[in-house]
Amino acid sequence: MKRGLALLLAVVMAAGIFLAGCGNKNENQSVQSTAAQSNAAQSEQSSKTDNSNANVTVTPQLIGDKNAKTEITWQPVPAHSMMDSNQAKVEYLTKKAKEWAEKHPDVKIVPIQTTIAISDSMAKILVQAASGQAPDIAAIDSYIFPNFTKYAQPIDDVVQEKNLDINDWFPFAQKVMKPEDKILGLWYTTDVRALFYRKDIVKNPPKTWQELLDLGKQLKGQGYDAFLYSAGRDENVTMNTLPYFFGQGGKLVDDNGTPVFGEGENRAAMINYINFLKSTVDTGVTPTRVLNFKSDPNMNADLAAGKVAMFVGVSNMAAQLRSVIADKFDELWDVAPIPMAEANQRASTAGGWVSTVFTEDDQKRKLAADFIIDMYVNDQGMEGWCNAGGYLPPRKSVFEKAEFLKSDPFAQKFKEELQFAYVRPAANIYPTISQEIQIAINNVLAGQTTPEKAVDNAWKIVTSKK
Repeated sequence: MKRGLALLLAVVMAAGIFLAGCGNKNENQSVQSTAAQSNAAQSEQSSKTDNSNANVTVTPQLIGDKNAKTEITWQPVPAHSMMDSNQAKVEYLTKKAKEWAEKHPDVKIVPIQTTIAISDSMAKILVQAASGQAPDIAAIDSYIFPNFTKYAQPIDDVVQEKNLDINDWFPFAQKVMKPEDKILGLWYTTDVRALFYRKDIVKNPPKTWQELLDLGKQLKGQGYDAFLYSAGRDENVTMNTLPYFFGQGGKLVDDNGTPVFGEGENRAAMINYINFLKSTVDTGVTPTRVLNFKSDPNMNADLAAGKVAMFVGVSNMAAQLRSVIADKFDELWDVAPIPMAEANQRASTAGGWVSTVFTEDDQKRKLAADFIIDMYVNDQGMEGWCNAGGYLPPRKSVFEKAEFLKSDPFAQKFKEELQFAYVRPAANIYPTISQEIQIAINNVLAGQTTPEKAVDNAWKIVTSKK
């Protein structure tokens, strides 16, 4: 309990810690907007005008018959609920919820509305779980999910009944969902980082740091901003640049959650990683204004101007850029693995969300798992949800079954990167490590210190807070 609470309190104190790993930074910001309330009203009206089951209500406050005997409480992340401002997501969730409710007339799902400050929400659920008062089902930020597993109920029987195979999930998700011998959660949405490049300018995307620097110098001479990335102080920066560290075999913490990034080979890998970023700025391959980029969308204006050759960003930047530059995106851009220190290395990072069942009532446990599987996880659910929300599925087979993914060359390449994705460690000290990495990168690129001094200073601060 103390370990989990310490982690969540640290997360609350770390600026923006939860957002970068789980989607766009603006994904949760408009949950209580007028548009969201309008969507909620529309969903309520549409559910009542269909007379196929007059007692079924589907609103952001209730799914099913209000007089149903069995009540299941559900706390989704706001951006994944019927309170979101994205009409496509609301319509999808309303339709699926109604279908499920009509098949289970004796069950009502009661959604719990929560704050858009996800870290606060996670901390509250952890306290509730420790006292046996958690919602029956809740969505948990994937990188802190291991702190909830002692309270989660196994759902192997329901997963098997629904003909789902945990081996269909990408390796990083399997390790979180099934930490030992029981499935304790269902990872239902994800993302990944990759190198985006202009295929009319970059004929052969670089595989190594040196190749990127050599190509970047040529492109700079031709008037291009050769290589962009986020380098401000934000969790997005850590997520987008850690592949350079993980690709070298670097570890932030050991199996006990103790920091190790400032020692031995891990220290060397950390220095190499930050020194590479420094070299992109020192050579002019990367403009110093990346210090002002805290999130990937901060690059949109530069990308729309047509003078950027390459950038590292999260997968959902593909959908964003399609809206910014329309058909020109698919015509001009492609994606490739993130360049590594050596050609034989491969790494990316992934975030996402896990739904877990907390209720110990066996009937409700099975119904709760069935509801989540139907909404987000089975073939139809994951395809419909990811299509509506613009997400990547954490199940490999969905990439081959979902038409919108089969026909999207970007999605298929993102699938490949997910095979090599790392997740953030669920350690109490991770928020502090992340914050110090951001500070180190920012200070080094601003010319205020050296990579060696920055890493050693980060190590000193992190180890002083253990």
